[in-house]
Amino acid sequence: MNSIVQFVRAPVMRRNKLSVSDTTLTLKFVINSMEGGGAERALANLIHYLEQPLIGCDVELVLLDDRDIKQALPAWIKVKVLDGRGSFVRSTIQLIGYLSKHRPDVVVSYLARANCLNVFSAFLYGHRAVISERVQTSSHLSTSRARALFEWLTRVCYPRADKVVAVSQGVADDLSQNFKVPTDRICVIGNPIDANALRAKARETPAHLLPERFILAVGRMVLNKNFPMLLEGYAKANPAENLVILGDGPERKALEKLVHDLGLTGRVHMSGFVGNPYPIMAQAHCLVSCSNAEGFPNTIIEAMTLGTPVIATDCPSGPAEVLRGVAVMGRDVTKNARDGLLIPTSSPDSLCKALTVMADQEIRNKYAALAQERSQSFGVDNVVRAYLDLIFAEQLTPTPQEGNSI
Repeated sequence: MNSIVQFVRAPVMRRNKLSVSDTTLTLKFVINSMEGGGAERALANLIHYLEQPLIGCDVELVLLDDRDIKQALPAWIKVKVLDGRGSFVRSTIQLIGYLSKHRPDVVVSYLARANCLNVFSAFLYGHRAVISERVQTSSHLSTSRARALFEWLTRVCYPRADKVVAVSQGVADDLSQNFKVPTDRICVIGNPIDANALRAKARETPAHLLPERFILAVGRMVLNKNFPMLLEGYAKANPAENLVILGDGPERKALEKLVHDLGLTGRVHMSGFVGNPYPIMAQAHCLVSCSNAEGFPNTIIEAMTLGTPVIATDCPSGPAEVLRGVAVMGRDVTKNARDGLLIPTSSPDSLCKALTVMADQEIRNKYAALAQERSQSFGVDNVVRAYLDLIFAEQLTPTPQEGNSI
């Protein structure tokens, strides 16, 4: 308890630089689990790209919860699974105990629980804490039953991180304005999107038998993804295409009931989590995202990379930055953004209009071409270099090792 009180009261401190004599950087990535979410997929992708630049370093992925690993991880990364069971207190005890015996130089964490524990353990053990915020924090916490507690934890912990990675400028602005994170500690780094790798995966055989024509949605079945809006807007539009939803989560049963109540049985296909969604994504007439909040909308950019046109809500934050626009209620949906159809949040009527517009083959072709062109702005090299700069920020030896290229 004394350590916690000291941490809350302590001023924000800079970490000491690594000694020139340090020849091996000890790096740990920490995340809640490697289940089927966007943050998990983003970290798995990043780890793939870091193999060569991190040769010679001691690198480990630490998972707070003992849950199924659904993301494809490269063979080179060591994995340590703790047993936090989704509990903040239990995760604290487990991670603090583990790091006390396996001291890192740098810890890079994803997701709120891992981020807060990263910063607290850095206070105890002195490593550099780099945390990554994947969603627009204010909007994300607004639906939490423990909102007040998590807002307090964010305000206490995040400003004390050595660096806070925001996946979009909107996320960065929210952290600065609402959680008192100093702007000089925030950097905006998106997720690495490897167009060639995506297209190769898209050529594989789909994991499920698909309808001949379908609209696609991808994401965890949680309140924040607002699948009820998707189903209600789809029912209003009554398009010729079926609806395929990839993902799973705690809201599945409620969504299955809504499908029945809306008379959509047989037209909506809930296929669960799919390890390789890209063959399905490439064949979809369009991708629809109805989220109430996003950080960096990975799925949207992946679909655009594959030439799949996008309909997305103008939620805080990310979709508007990617599609380059702003949604205005009542305005022609084709006038809201340059690179896709951007619609207001929580508006099934707006989704109905967008689906009606996207039913036109010529319009779909137009947005498919714009999507592919726009997706070229989100490449791998810049993201990987930015993370390497953070990882090696206070090391005095040259990095990455000579001869390693990205």
